Amino acid sequence: MLFLAKLSSLTTMSDGCATCAAIRCLIAYADGLEGSRIDVAVTEGTIVLSGVVTTAQARETAIAIAGEYAGARVINNIVLQADMAELSARRN
Repeated sequence: MLFLAKLSSLTTMSDGCATCAAIRCLIAYADGLEGSRIDVAVTEGTIVLSGVVTTAQARETAIAIAGEYAGARVINNIVLQADMAELSARRN
């Protein structure tokens, strides 16, 4: 994979914003993540991924991209689309 230069620190607001934007771009154009809706945030130097993906492999790819680019801890709040549908069906 092609990655931009890693940031040395995620402590400043501008570094965090730049990191989020870069990871969003990398995820948006990554193979296997078509149809995924993933948001990226930085909280206290930790990358937080949230959203919905179509496969477990897509989730793992997004986590790997974030971890490899930022070199920081990644919190995974990404759910599978099938799990969302199952939860929705249980509520009805």
